[in-house]
Amino acid sequence: MARFDVAVIGAGVLGACVAYWISSTCRASVCVLEAGGAPALHASSRNTGVVHSPFYLEPRSRAEMASAMVASRPMWKRMAGRAGAPWREVGVLEVAVDDSQRSALERHARWGPQNGMADGDVELLDGREAAALEPNVRAAAALRCATEAATDFALLTRAVLSEAEAAGAAVAVGRDVTSITASGGGHEIRARGAPGIGAGMVINCAGARSLEVARMLGHGAGHTALHFRGEYWRAAREHASMVGTSVYSVPRYPEYPFLDPHWIVRADGGAEIGPNAVPVAAPAAYEGSGGARAVASKLREVASGGAARLLRDPAFLRMAAAEWRSSLSRSAMVSRIRAFVPAARPRMFTRRGMAGIRTPIVTREGRMATETMVEVSGGACSVLNYNSPGATGAPAWAARLVARLREGGHLAAAGRESGRAWAEAEALGQG
Repeated sequence: MARFDVAVIGAGVLGACVAYWISSTCRASVCVLEAGGAPALHASSRNTGVVHSPFYLEPRSRAEMASAMVASRPMWKRMAGRAGAPWREVGVLEVAVDDSQRSALERHARWGPQNGMADGDVELLDGREAAALEPNVRAAAALRCATEAATDFALLTRAVLSEAEAAGAAVAVGRDVTSITASGGGHEIRARGAPGIGAGMVINCAGARSLEVARMLGHGAGHTALHFRGEYWRAAREHASMVGTSVYSVPRYPEYPFLDPHWIVRADGGAEIGPNAVPVAAPAAYEGSGGARAVASKLREVASGGAARLLRDPAFLRMAAAEWRSSLSRSAMVSRIRAFVPAARPRMFTRRGMAGIRTPIVTREGRMATETMVEVSGGACSVLNYNSPGATGAPAWAARLVARLREGGHLAAAGRESGRAWAEAEALGQG
């Protein structure tokens, strides 16, 4: 059985960045285990490609992610240049569709600088100023952020893994982990249809399956993972340029992951509208509900945990039903966008775009978590609830996690930094 000092479970964007920092800053052998046949097959490729700016994150409760996003943006831009990945600075307008939403824009304009954004990165516009920038956008007011970019996170994830491999990391695909057991001061990791490995420490970055893996490590007790599919429709080529910047609407339900409608400009120049947030039973249910067996299993899990509160919440159930309607009807999706792009018509959106899964954690108290959760014990670390804007913040967030594990004595520092692409000091905010 092959043995490593550290096993990272999950070769998505977070697992790739964690492996990069361990291989370049720690005295440790590291192996990344990926269940799929290649890295970045799920959330790291099934996303909008937006490099977000943290003007919409509440500064006190989301300070950790906001800081990581600000630090990571230039790191991603350099990696894109290094890897030949696309990078388009398309900007974004957050729009108030009526006067009642102006206060949210004013709040976000304050939050941007509080979260480390530079003065001038965000500016408030009235409706006329917004229309001058984007004639097909109707808004009572808008917040403009010029620093939002569009890229391809799947390409970037693979580039980071290549850098980690160059620094000594190993990457093993097709390793669907089925059990993790304590063994001789470390762990024995078994995978379906593949040889097991031994590891002194396990770092769980398994994305939508992170709670499943956490339970193998004795973590995540009492929590429930919910899966929501976000779907998009792609504008026909001749209509993709009707709005040249990404447009977000002010969130109506910030306590739930039912993302409000967006017009998204992609890195390839195309445009998509969405998302909805369709409840599904499985972490890769990109169509349908996930299957009858998965639905029954998920309902049992929800009914017996803290998430049972949601099944008794009429507002949540109404929203879930509305999201399923939007999944079945292109017109329902387009009608949401017409609140701020009134010229949009269903015939302009000729095919379905990307679909991805978001997996929020419902705590044992029945609260839908908004922050990332980290649990360290028994020679293992589980990262739970690492959702959007996690891809944007991944380089710096991962560096800070690895530094924390070193400081806690879980990892040994290397004599010198060996990574070629990024410097730890920049990621930690020291550069």
